[in-house]
Amino acid sequence: MQVNKRYILHGFLPAFFSACFFAVMVACIKIVSSELSVIQLVFLRSFVGLIIIFPIIIPRGIQFLKTSVIHMHLIRGLISISAMTCLYFAIANIGLSEATLLNAASPLFIALLAFPILNERINLKIFFILLIGFFGVVLILKPGTSMFSIGAIIGLCSGFFIACAKILIRYMANTEPVMRTVFYFSVFSTAYSGIAMIWFWETPSTHDLLIMIFAGICATGGQMLLTYAFTNNQASTVSPFTYVTVMMATIFAWIGWGELPDLSSGIGAFCIVSSCLFLIFQGGLPTAWKRKELN
Repeated sequence: MQVNKRYILHGFLPAFFSACFFAVMVACIKIVSSELSVIQLVFLRSFVGLIIIFPIIIPRGIQFLKTSVIHMHLIRGLISISAMTCLYFAIANIGLSEATLLNAASPLFIALLAFPILNERINLKIFFILLIGFFGVVLILKPGTSMFSIGAIIGLCSGFFIACAKILIRYMANTEPVMRTVFYFSVFSTAYSGIAMIWFWETPSTHDLLIMIFAGICATGGQMLLTYAFTNNQASTVSPFTYVTVMMATIFAWIGWGELPDLSSGIGAFCIVSSCLFLIFQGGLPTAWKRKELN
């Protein structure tokens, strides 16, 4: 079997290491979530990312930052910070693997949003797959039982916001290069969460600060690698690596906190992952999602 070296170098490796970076990031958030508020976690992660991206942007000059869709960057920043806040809240309040999985359910919402936003029809097959995926979500949320929690609902909201952000990025893809999009995300997420710091700031310990710096480095590195992989490959060859993050987060949760999903959550995870992968590989995601991320 012939190995596609181009895909290995420009698709598989960056996507795989991106997934690893994101898994380490969520584990870091879990470690410090009992010490710092969610808003402060979001601010520190965003601020570290801005510090990393700024030296990369400066040599490109002020002309590079000019954009005709600044309003879309503003909206994308607000949506993305909402996703981040929901994810971090879920990590702090429910199992790490469940929180990561609910966040990774975004392809379900992308397919669902295709009808009202992109005017793309959902055929019977896609409708059935969506039912399976959301059935898996219900198994993880466990409504009507003592295990049902607001943290799980908010974790699911992170998946919804991620879907909205990805669709918005696709709308900007024709005019906005990768680094400009990443830069404005870092700027606006830092600004939004920085305003909230007026009320939520707590001086972190050196230990917590070092962990959050490491988390910010991993998150920014993962974001850059994933964006690079999307830029050079079709989404169907890159998107499945999202579930490498879920698997690694599950391992970290087991080793670090003794968390193991129960039978209901395990079946739910299977339903979500399998339905999402089907949507990715069988063309069930809207056109705006299937395009390359940025040129």
